[in-house]
Amino acid sequence: MIVGPNSGARGGRDGDTGCTIVVRADNAGPGSLYVLPWTGRGRCGDHAAARMLPRREATDVTELSRRDQSTGSARRSFSLALLRPLVPIFRRKVDELVERLTIRLRQEIPDYAKMDYEELRVEAEAQVRYVLDELAGEPVGPENGPAAYGRLRAEQGVPPEIVLHAYRVAWVELWAGLVDDGDEDRVPTDQLLRASSSFFWMADEYAGRMLVAYRRRATELLIREQAERGATAEGLFTGYLHGSEALWQAAALLDLPYYGHFVVVAAATPTPGREGLPGIRDALMKAHITSAWRLAPDLHAGIVALHDLAALRPLLDELKGRVGIRAGLSAPYTRLADTPHAMHVARLVLDTIPTDQSAIKQFTESPIGALMAASPDTAGELRRSVLSGLEELSKDDHQTLLLTLTAWYESGGSITDVAKRLYVHPNTVRYRLRRIQAQTGRSLDDPRDVADIWAALIANAMIPTPRPGS
Repeated sequence: MIVGPNSGARGGRDGDTGCTIVVRADNAGPGSLYVLPWTGRGRCGDHAAARMLPRREATDVTELSRRDQSTGSARRSFSLALLRPLVPIFRRKVDELVERLTIRLRQEIPDYAKMDYEELRVEAEAQVRYVLDELAGEPVGPENGPAAYGRLRAEQGVPPEIVLHAYRVAWVELWAGLVDDGDEDRVPTDQLLRASSSFFWMADEYAGRMLVAYRRRATELLIREQAERGATAEGLFTGYLHGSEALWQAAALLDLPYYGHFVVVAAATPTPGREGLPGIRDALMKAHITSAWRLAPDLHAGIVALHDLAALRPLLDELKGRVGIRAGLSAPYTRLADTPHAMHVARLVLDTIPTDQSAIKQFTESPIGALMAASPDTAGELRRSVLSGLEELSKDDHQTLLLTLTAWYESGGSITDVAKRLYVHPNTVRYRLRRIQAQTGRSLDDPRDVADIWAALIANAMIPTPRPGS
């Protein structure tokens, strides 16, 4: 019997106002329901299925539904025995079905409307014939099945939700073509009822196979793209890619300009092979900043293209907003060909940051430090030659004088500011500075000595001297 129409659902033809018919067999339980799409003409209640079923037919329908429910899961197997008698009817009208299916897809889905009509029609025909061959028990190859369709759409870059919607539209349209009232091959209602559940569970199973293949192929393409981008970025960092043609190709692949404003970011990895700046490319894209990244066991490095130098601020804000990051930035440069040198500088700046500290440093903030990082042995020798007198003192005196000396530089040589910063009397600061001059043999009034001591302090921060009990 007809339980009732469900108005508001989409009709079989684009533009029609349709509904669905909910059918339950006589004396059947509440779970023995069938939902048939209304695709005919006239009112929803005029559908050919809107009549009482004989008791014998009702029993058949009920048994089919109960068998479907016995699995207890959303994925139910379909009955080929119920669907196979429909194959000859489908095949007699396959050209018509393919035509209306192609039109429906182009009308309803904008992404498909952009596709070539003939190409879409050929694809639709291949899919329909695959379904019919499988229903008929004939051999089918993998080249035209749901998996092949999913892989094709993944390669074309069509979003998965669009592909799934199109797949569902196609199956509904296929069924609509079978039950169209105006068709001379109209199938008896009882046969449609028996086959409807299996037909749409078959559609569900095909959609699952299609999506699995789509996701696998999309993942393969993503991994390939990331590998290609990473290898290309590595070619820029190392200088392996050089010459105008190679650099133009690299810029095109990485979506970077050939000329512009660039900086290289070199971030330490927390563990080997783990990104130091997870999700950084997507985060910068939200700020309309393009970048390309490469991950190595100890380094997560990127080339960042800036619209102008003012765009450096959003980059720094993004980096400094992250916790536990050690990263060095090169000075800005304008030619992609200069990336190897910028990479070298960024790594040197990173090396000026102690491994137990988190910081974001630019080359412009510490060019002397970058020079020290380029030659650790020279930096160590400089530290020893300038600060060895302080290292002879006790641990407490050594740390106190270094703290005072660092504060003096950072305060621009203002004894008053140093005293406020350290919460001591200005005379205490003067006394400590005299001790520093005596222990180092250098004068804080001589610009050359001031430069030597400052360089030695930077070297000491990079390569701290191990002391007994420290």
